[in-house]
Amino acid sequence: MEQRKKPLVVYFHRYSIEYESVQFPVARKLIDLILKKHEVLYFSMKTSEHVEEKLRKGIKIKEIPLKVNNKSGVDKWFKTFLYYILLPKTLFELKKQNPDFIICKETMPFIPYFIKFFKIPMLIDTSDWWWSILFGKNKYGRKLAGSIERFEVKKWDKPYVTVIAHTKAEADLIAKKGFPIERIKIINAPLYEGVYFPCNAEKQRKLLSLKKSDFVVAVHGIIHPSKGYGQLLEWWKKLISAHKNWKLVIIGGSIGESWCRNKIKELNLSENVIMTGWLPTQQDVNLYLNAVDSLLVIRRNSPENIGIVPSALYHSLMLSKPVLATGLPGISEIITDKENGFLYKPDSFESFKSSLEFINKNKKKSLEIAKKGVKRAKECFNPDKAIKKYLEVIERGIIEKKREK
Repeated sequence: MEQRKKPLVVYFHRYSIEYESVQFPVARKLIDLILKKHEVLYFSMKTSEHVEEKLRKGIKIKEIPLKVNNKSGVDKWFKTFLYYILLPKTLFELKKQNPDFIICKETMPFIPYFIKFFKIPMLIDTSDWWWSILFGKNKYGRKLAGSIERFEVKKWDKPYVTVIAHTKAEADLIAKKGFPIERIKIINAPLYEGVYFPCNAEKQRKLLSLKKSDFVVAVHGIIHPSKGYGQLLEWWKKLISAHKNWKLVIIGGSIGESWCRNKIKELNLSENVIMTGWLPTQQDVNLYLNAVDSLLVIRRNSPENIGIVPSALYHSLMLSKPVLATGLPGISEIITDKENGFLYKPDSFESFKSSLEFINKNKKKSLEIAKKGVKRAKECFNPDKAIKKYLEVIERGIIEKKREK
C-alpha cells in the first residue's frame, strides 16, 4: 500500500453520499473541514440515482458492488440483505484501507460491533434501534430486542470508541444499555439550510382539492409501522365524526404506502385523508407542507423511538406553521408545549384531539407559537455547531492514535 501523506478518515455508510447529504445535510461541509488536514474515503453501496460530482469532489470513493434505489422500500430491504452477505468482504476491504479514523454512520445490527475489533478510533452515530423495530411489536419481542441491543452496545465499549447521541434522552438510553456516559457526546442533528421555509402554496392546495374552510393537517416522511400511522388513522376516524371539514394529508411513501392506502379504504376515510405518494424532491415536499394549516410529527410510543428527534420535526418547525408532535423523550427536549410548538401525550387520543382543537380555534395564538418554533429550530439544529462537535471527536481520535504510535 502506498504511503499516505495525511491521515485517512473513512466515512462508512450503507448508502451513497448523495443519499447521506439529504439525510445529514452537513455531510459535505463536514468532509470539507476534514479535508483540510486529512484524506477522506467514502465507503458505501452504489446509488441508482444521478451521481453528483460536486458532492464527491476531492474525496476517494469505494463502492460495494450493489446498486440501491433509495426510493424503493423493497429494493432497500433486498439490497440490505445482500449487503449482509457481502459484509465479511466489505469489512476486509475496510480494514485493508488502514484508516486513522472511522465515521460509522451505519448502525444496522452488529456492524459497529464488528468494526470495533479493528482497534481504530471511531465514532458511532446512533440512529434507529433495528432490533426493536423488527421485534418490538409485542412484549416478548421487545424483551428479546432489548437483550440483543444491550449485548451489542456493551460490546461497543472500547476506549477508542465515541458514541454520538442526538438528545439527552437518547444518551441516557445508550448509557442504560451499557455504554459509558462519559464517552457519549450529544450533538443535535443539523438543520436543512434553505430547503424548508414558508412560501405560497395555493396551487398545491387546489391540486389537493382542499377548500378554504377545511382545517388541514399534514404528516410527512417514510411510511413505516414504527411511526404510528395506524394509530393516527384510527384517531382521524374518531375526529371526523365531530369535525367533518378536517383533512389529513399524508406526504411520503416507501415500504408502508400500500398498507396505508388499504387502511384508509378499510376505515372509509377517503374523503378526509389524502395521500400524495412519494414526491420527487424536497422542494416539492416543502410546497405541499406549506399548503396546509398545521403539521404533525408522530412516533409510536415504543422503545426504538425513545430519545430520537425525527428529521420531520425540524422540517416542520421551519415553516412558521403550528407543529403538533408526540411528547416522547427526545422530541420534548426540543418542543415545550404551547411555547414553541405543541405536544400531545403518547397514546392519548384526548390529548391529541384537544391540541388540534386548540390550534384550529386559536389561529392567531398558534401562529405566534409557530414563529417561536422557527427560532427554537435554529437554536437546536445549528449546522455550524454540529460540524464543530463532530470535528472535535474526529481530531481527538486521530491525535490519540498518533500518541499510541
